[in-house]
Amino acid sequence: MSLKINNLDGFIIGGVLNPSITEIYVRANVDMNKQQAILDDQQNVEFISIKTNAKSTLLGGLFDTSISVDGISPIYWLKYSVDVTDMNQQYLEIETDLKTILEVGNPSWTIEIIDISI
Repeated sequence: MSLKINNLDGFIIGGVLNPSITEIYVRANVDMNKQQAILDDQQNVEFISIKTNAKSTLLGGLFDTSISVDGISPIYWLKYSVDVTDMNQQYLEIETDLKTILEVGNPSWTIEIIDISI
């Protein structure tokens, strides 16, 4: 899964506004070795936070060169539920969390979760 992000004003790439680039893709590459449990008030595990590297590309393919886009950090701590048993559902939760974070920081962006088939 990937996030398809549109911005009619273009994106700042390498410190320069590129008005002709209005669409990018972001993948959340999960590092399952770096996890931490987030506890609620009763000390129960509310969700798991995992380290995620965000890889931005222009075309969205698996082998595109990663680009640095203003407003997208290379590292996020994203969350997923502790009771998820389906890995696809788990990745959807991770992508949804990243989408929410990016929408808050960049309200003019249109972001949708898509499946890029190879």
